[in-house]
Amino acid sequence: MNLMHLRYFCKLAETENYTIASSELYISQPGLSGAIASLEQELGLKLFEKKGRNIRLTKYGKEFYEYVKRSMEVLDNGVAVMHEYGGKLSGHIDIGAITTIQSSFLPKVILEFRSMYENIHFQIYQGQSEGILKGLMKGNYDIGFCTFNEEVDELKGIPILTQEVVALVPKTHPLALKELVTLEDLAGSRILTYSLTQQIGLQFKRLLEQKFRNSSDTRIIYEYPNELYLAGVLMEHQEDVRALGGDRCQDAVGLIANAPYMDTFTGLKTIPVEDVPTDFRTVYMIYNEKSFHTHSVDVFIRFIESEYALTYKDRNK
Repeated sequence: MNLMHLRYFCKLAETENYTIASSELYISQPGLSGAIASLEQELGLKLFEKKGRNIRLTKYGKEFYEYVKRSMEVLDNGVAVMHEYGGKLSGHIDIGAITTIQSSFLPKVILEFRSMYENIHFQIYQGQSEGILKGLMKGNYDIGFCTFNEEVDELKGIPILTQEVVALVPKTHPLALKELVTLEDLAGSRILTYSLTQQIGLQFKRLLEQKFRNSSDTRIIYEYPNELYLAGVLMEHQEDVRALGGDRCQDAVGLIANAPYMDTFTGLKTIPVEDVPTDFRTVYMIYNEKSFHTHSVDVFIRFIESEYALTYKDRNK
């Protein structure tokens, strides 16, 4: 049985269109048709049937596809392992990541990994934790870097870093004179934080509602998708106050997980909140244990586990 014919079969099964499949395989349509006809003749079964202008797998084709797909994955993985032994490991890794780790942690990790395996290529997709977890379940990403719901059985999470909670204020705000604040210092402010469609937003809701349950003059706004957007709102609000003749922005305070790129907002200051645990937000490397991984993905997972996984002690420093 011809190995290339099996690869052609898989591509046609996935595209369900001879024109698209032949284009992606860089062969002629007659050449592809001939390969499929030869395969069907050897098996003594029809693998495809017409569906309008396209085609689809027959019931025999569907079953055969599962066997061939797994076989191709195992074969490709074996080739990748041999390439690694020969110093030629290559591949492509799709990563879904939250905003906060994309300016420092993730570039550092990828550069370090590619110093050892220069033929590995990465595609980074930005998203919120909930969307990344769904993408991992659907196979859209090989690996995710985000917060983690440990009740998801198919997914395994390795803690890699923690983020402290900080107050984000304009430098004209009275709190900007402090080097540390407590949640009590925020009483009476408009507290801006993450939307409740995110796990971290729900974490903040539990924290803040407990603290300000009886505070009628403290307004908490849960509607911001990430730290960048919230910082932009605070900067804009500061300009609005100045335009109206005010000289200080006293009522709006951001409450976020600290991110290195906050330093780029020169008009804002981040202040650690000392009465919130330093590991309030833990970021994990997450992958689907039940999905097939290429060897390059497995090597990257082992690299992160070896070099960056936090111990319980690390998480509670």
